[in-house]
Amino acid sequence: MTLENPVMEIVRLFDAPPERVFDAWLEKDQWESWIGPEGCKCEITQFDPKVGGRYRLLMNMSDGRTLPVAGVFESIERPHGFAMTWGWELGNGTTLVTVSLRAVGQQTELTLRHEGLPTPEDREGHRGGWNSALNKLARFVRGETP
Repeated sequence: MTLENPVMEIVRLFDAPPERVFDAWLEKDQWESWIGPEGCKCEITQFDPKVGGRYRLLMNMSDGRTLPVAGVFESIERPHGFAMTWGWELGNGTTLVTVSLRAVGQQTELTLRHEGLPTPEDREGHRGGWNSALNKLARFVRGETP
């Protein structure tokens, strides 16, 4: 990890094949079903999952706040992963999220890298948020309510 490009990384195993996990990220209705931390309901207001395509979502938090996030899909390689910029519209600049998927038997190993988070507090805050969202994703790909 360098000070110029700090990275937060999470590795998780999911009970679903890579294609299923990939689709949960890159199909609008599926992504909207689980994205955001537990207790948060997101509304996707823009979604064009192609290289150069934009997305925008509103994170409706349990405390009543609405946090808009927007970005651009930088790369997409089905079913191996994708990269997208991640920008909080209320500040803090734009960062890069890369999701890599790898088959492990009948499961999928997901590696999420979030680059450009400027402080340890930002990294830990995003680590908590992403882990909470990935808990929802795990339930979603198993066919449970996220």
